[in-house]
Amino acid sequence: MHLLLAELSARPACAGEVEQILRKLVGIASGEEGNVRYAVHRRKDDTNAFVVYELYRDAAACDAHLASPPVRQALERFETLLSAPPRLVFCDLVAAAGKTA
Repeated sequence: MHLLLAELSARPACAGEVEQILRKLVGIASGEEGNVRYAVHRRKDDTNAFVVYELYRDAAACDAHLASPPVRQALERFETLLSAPPRLVFCDLVAAAGKTA
């Protein structure tokens, strides 16, 4: 498994538009081959901050997602909507437990 955590900090006036874009990406990701889980969270301590949890079968599936036109377009749009570039953290699975919802 391959995990990507993305942290995004929206400009205060742009948080609603960032949320809309992220919601659309959830729908797109759900149909992608190799996608295991794609979830968007809003931080409780900062309503302008989002955390995107992306779990893929492997790194190739993650790379395909990041190279897709909808993601490329979203990243371009984020250049004006975010207060800083997204912070991306890539992880490989070491161990896991639990059930998927």
